[in-house]
This record gives sequence, C-alpha cells and structure tokens, in this order.
Amino acid sequence: MASFIGTPIMNITQTTANVFAFRVEYTMQYSDTELTFPEGFADSLALNESDDGEIFGGGDDNLINVGVTTFMPRSTFETRVITFSATADQLGTESGGEEIYAVVHHRRNIDGITSQTRNTAIFPLAV
Repeated sequence: MASFIGTPIMNITQTTANVFAFRVEYTMQYSDTELTFPEGFADSLALNESDDGEIFGGGDDNLINVGVTTFMPRSTFETRVITFSATADQLGTESGGEEIYAVVHHRRNIDGITSQTRNTAIFPLAV
C-alpha cells in the first residue's frame, strides 16, 4: 500500500494585505505494482485551525477544502505539491492569531476507498 514518507510541509506567504498563498508538499512511496494501477491515485487537502488547548475551543475549525486531484505516479517515490490561496476573512476564526495546519488526504482513485491522512505541523499565523 502506498505510504507517506515523513510529514507534509506547509509554507504560507502573505501576497497582499488580505491574501495568503499556501504550498503543501508531501512525498509518497509506491510499490512497483501500484505504479501500474489503471485508475491511479487521488489527493485532496483540508485546511484547519487548531483549537487544541483552547478553553472554549470545542474542536478544530475547518477553514478550506481543496478539491480532489487525480494522478498517475511515475516513480516509487513521488513528491506532490498542492497550492491554493485564502483571504484573511477565510482564515480568521477568532480574535488574535490562528494556529493553522493542513490535512493531506491520499487514496487509490476508486470510489469507497478510505483516504490515508497526514497532518502538517501547526503554523502560527496572524490574521
């Protein structure tokens, strides 16, 4: 089964006063057999704000979902990059700074297959 290598890396750049650009990079390892799967694989991403340790947190906030992309891996180790942008209004769920992390979803491109997931580190962000 395809497996994550390491922890996905997230970079955030503020491109304007109100817009942030996100780049999430992760690496998967595939078996030689998986490289021949005719349906390929699919990935997507959820951007969340961590409420871990917050008194009135009530659970992490889902901020953005990045749609599914299908692909055929070309080598046993393949690095994927997901890019997207968000406005400060989309990211600001509470007063003060935010603690943002992404959850990468990866699966074989077949209906009903459960995704493997891996979180990035938490990134403090002032919005």
